[in-house]
Amino acid sequence: MSDNNNYVRLADTISSKEGKAFIIINGESRVLFEISSLKAQIDLTVQARRMLGHRMTQHKVVGAEGTGSMTMYFMNSDMLKLAVEYLSGGNFGDITIHAINEDPQSSIGRQEVRLHNVLLKTIPVTTLDDQSDDPITIDTDFTFDNIEKLSDFNTPANYADFNN
Repeated sequence: MSDNNNYVRLADTISSKEGKAFIIINGESRVLFEISSLKAQIDLTVQARRMLGHRMTQHKVVGAEGTGSMTMYFMNSDMLKLAVEYLSGGNFGDITIHAINEDPQSSIGRQEVRLHNVLLKTIPVTTLDDQSDDPITIDTDFTFDNIEKLSDFNTPANYADFNN
């Protein structure tokens, strides 16, 4: 295969409207149907230090933090139940988010991850607004303590085998 075939095909990019997410609360899984947007990332903790005999600052990864944000339609009381249980008894339940990116037009397949020990920073309680005809949405940041990679994207079908 010539190098002219090694380009990104628009059909292989992943639409952010494709895929799905599930939420697992205290072991019970359901589709995260109220989700409007979801973003998660790993932020690396990097140490910077100049070492003797070397004029450039060197860098080393010394840790990581899982962070994210999401927008949800206000139509589910699960998070409020967890908050009320915490306030009354001191125990906040376990939340896992299972997310799948998969676009049927793309040749790269799917990527599937689980975010463990998710903590939402904002818990929706109620919203009223006599000036809006829009659906109620709640924006929240979150953290997660661990990530489980269940599947990886494939190399696009039109890319040459780089090992040859």
